[in-house]
Amino acid sequence: MIRRSPYKEILKYEEKLSFGLGEGERLFLHYTLIQAKSNLEIAEKSDFFVSPLLLFYGLVALAKVLILTKNKVIPREVLHGLTVRIAGEKSIDWTKDYDPRVETVLVKEKGLFPTFYKTISNFSLPEGEKYTLGDLYLFLNKKTSLDPLAIHYLILFLLSMLSRYEPQKWGWAYEKSSFSRELQTYLKIVGRDVYDLWKEKIKL
Repeated sequence: MIRRSPYKEILKYEEKLSFGLGEGERLFLHYTLIQAKSNLEIAEKSDFFVSPLLLFYGLVALAKVLILTKNKVIPREVLHGLTVRIAGEKSIDWTKDYDPRVETVLVKEKGLFPTFYKTISNFSLPEGEKYTLGDLYLFLNKKTSLDPLAIHYLILFLLSMLSRYEPQKWGWAYEKSSFSRELQTYLKIVGRDVYDLWKEKIKL
């Protein structure tokens, strides 16, 4: 059974969200919504080697819309505001099971993610705050002070960095690691989860 894509509905928010915006902000909103829709739609049809990148940048586009909607200012940050600590392949014994849950993402002081987080949460994340993929995956299933949409942002950033810069590790993680089933399930559902969470936030 072919599932109907929900992402076509993203564009229906444009008229509502453009109220009170100047011409430049309206254009930014228009094309950023299209970018979010395109990335999320294509991600569902894409191979796992590239879907984390598409999902991440789909979420980035939605995050920019949230920032614009609340602050009435176009987010101009070019830095992610995040970094990853990924061990080089030389440190991996491929005869044993590589566990991607140890990969770590760190929050930086400036960049898009800190700006986004301040927009959606009453809590602040100090520079240097770090989370492993295993931590973040557990956070999805229990109550924490970390906003659910931010958790997905951190996970998808980390997975996108793995798939982009460490294809051997990413391929192993997705296909052969003890965490592969969880990763496969996550990538199948995360786009729609992110979209649902965004729709709740956009009512701010």
